[in-house]
Amino acid sequence: MLLSRCDQTGMTTHSLDLAEALVRKGVDLTILIGYRKSESEIADRLYRRFLNTGAKIVAVKPPERNSRSKLYSAASFVANTLIRGGLIHVQSPYLSWIPWLIRRKFVSTFHVNELHPCFYYKNATHLIAISNETRDYAKRQFGYGDEEITIVNHGVSGRFVQTLSATDRISRRKELGLPAGKLLLLLVGSIEPRKGHDILLQAVSLLPDSLREKVHIVFLGSDKNEDRSNQRWLDYEIEKSGLHDSVTHFEYQSSELFYKLCDIFVLPSWLEGFPVVTIEAMLSGNLCIRSDAEGAREQITDGATGFIFPKGDSRSLSRILEKVICDDRLRIDISAAGQKYAMKHFTADVMAENTIAVYRKTIQS
Repeated sequence: MLLSRCDQTGMTTHSLDLAEALVRKGVDLTILIGYRKSESEIADRLYRRFLNTGAKIVAVKPPERNSRSKLYSAASFVANTLIRGGLIHVQSPYLSWIPWLIRRKFVSTFHVNELHPCFYYKNATHLIAISNETRDYAKRQFGYGDEEITIVNHGVSGRFVQTLSATDRISRRKELGLPAGKLLLLLVGSIEPRKGHDILLQAVSLLPDSLREKVHIVFLGSDKNEDRSNQRWLDYEIEKSGLHDSVTHFEYQSSELFYKLCDIFVLPSWLEGFPVVTIEAMLSGNLCIRSDAEGAREQITDGATGFIFPKGDSRSLSRILEKVICDDRLRIDISAAGQKYAMKHFTADVMAENTIAVYRKTIQS
């Protein structure tokens, strides 16, 4: 498995969950991962998790920016490692030129509809699309045929199903400075406009005063830009909304506890693939509300296992929030239905079984 970086992205956490499940099912797995020791506290923590998956981990030092010789050196090391055998699974699509160059069969996962034709991207022997939308985009943009693509939805670890006691929930909220008596609305995602933090702020600001006082917004995520421009954008949007006393922002860290402390998960993104954060939240028992960006209707049946609203439509989101804030029974019932659906369709074990089927198909092709 090829992964270019060990960082705070859905691609990394997806690769972790998949690796753990593949090893449990008897796959002899080696992961070549871009990692520079002590690059950051987050990278170090994620790398330690990879070491605990049971897979063989080979760290490849990422080349410095604009360093062509180091890029070729890293690529040469990866290619020489791959020549020794085994089916190749490319998680980071712009590494696909390496197995292509050494003429090896390989599987590649298409994570989001942002890829464009270039030298570094080569069509896989077989493509894993994570949603109907990513499959259709791959066919249009790269000319894949139906027989060359299999949809494998993301799945996540069963640890998200574990719950906290009511006492622990109150205690941990207090430790983090979160209000004990309010409904917590959670958005997990990197700080950038495409994630739609401003849409959630607008939706909450549109609520009647009596309902707005019942909720508190929790943002979990970091600005990956060195100049912190996205953080300044978010600070401005919070100030503009008038909700600065009703928002708590935490830098990126393990999200598991936050799902267990919060009540409603909202993902107002403009662009996605098949976001793992939604299914992590569903498994954790959160009521999930998300935009109709990619993967929405594969994850949620609107009004039955969660709610879907048109992307960018803060008024529609506000109406949904008003409904579920006012009706405790509705919120609890739909949360339970969403969790049951996710446990059946979106676990790491289901994802691994479907991925292994793709591996077998590719080997036999």
